[in-house]
Amino acid sequence: MRRITGWLLAAGLLLTGCTKEGDIIYRPTPGEEQPSTLPLVTVIYDPNGLGDRSYNDLIYKGVEAAAKKYGVRTLQLSPESKEQGLVYLETMFSQMENARDTVRRLFITPSLIFDDYIRANNRRLEANPYADLLYLETTMPLEGKGSTLYIDYYGAMYMSGCMVQYAAKDVVSLLLANPTMQTVREAGDGFQAGFNDTKPLNGNKPLALHVRYLSDQPVGGFTVADSTATRIFEEELHSLYGDKINNVTFVPVCGGSMHAFFRAAKSFISSMNYVGVDADMTADKDYCVFSTLKHIDKVIADYIGMWLNGSMPKHKQMGLADGLTDVVWGSYTYKTSLDQLNLDSLRQVAIRKEGERYAK
Repeated sequence: MRRITGWLLAAGLLLTGCTKEGDIIYRPTPGEEQPSTLPLVTVIYDPNGLGDRSYNDLIYKGVEAAAKKYGVRTLQLSPESKEQGLVYLETMFSQMENARDTVRRLFITPSLIFDDYIRANNRRLEANPYADLLYLETTMPLEGKGSTLYIDYYGAMYMSGCMVQYAAKDVVSLLLANPTMQTVREAGDGFQAGFNDTKPLNGNKPLALHVRYLSDQPVGGFTVADSTATRIFEEELHSLYGDKINNVTFVPVCGGSMHAFFRAAKSFISSMNYVGVDADMTADKDYCVFSTLKHIDKVIADYIGMWLNGSMPKHKQMGLADGLTDVVWGSYTYKTSLDQLNLDSLRQVAIRKEGERYAK
């Protein structure tokens, strides 16, 4: 399956789809072979979302795993802007709304930037019994057709905030994409709560926690240039130490931007390490102290299976208690630190903290 980026004509989208092997299927002209009747799963990501090697790429992986398992076709679209994404959305909705065949179609979007459009248009799908919608990362169910799913990150990030006390030395820098997205805010809140609830290791001086938002725009902060990441690091270090450079552990809750920060961190003379977010990044054993995981790939694959058998729930919120988020240590972290931490006990505390917020 190829991901598709760049401007595509709306008419072109109406005419094409992709098999799981990546072949383009064109709707034939009269007299030609009939188009495939296999179910079609279409995903439209955040602008430039694919390639982040974390959340969006995990969704891509989950969709393609489901395609291989169930034999469905997939079309995964990565718009370059919000405006382009809206063109894709209108094209997809028009196609599903006006289709007169019995091909089953599922549309998935993880992008809250399109929230207004989704909520204003989802009822259009009610004209087609073979079309459905899965909208991710919202706690607000849709009125009308379509399912919603929210993966709560608070508990796993609470664990991270506790665990960083066992892995960092001087300062923890929490880099958050923006303050407008619920998922980002709750991840930041969970991390700060865990950090503040945990005492430093015996004999260690208290760690400092510095929180910084990368953007004040909705869904902003998920893409930054390497030069911008370097400048932000310099600002962080100077605001924390003046001209002195010490040990910094940074926690990047900012999607694809994190990789610019990884590259920037490795160019500094100072001692820097990081907490991986969403995907397991502990293979970077010289820098990643541990990773906070969000198993969105597994969730997506499971949801496609439920959609195919007609059991996709209207709305569901899941998190640490469901095994869909977690934390995994890296080899970087000192064994002496691990000996002082009971992960199972910490996980139960974090599950309780997460559940209290939504009365789970």
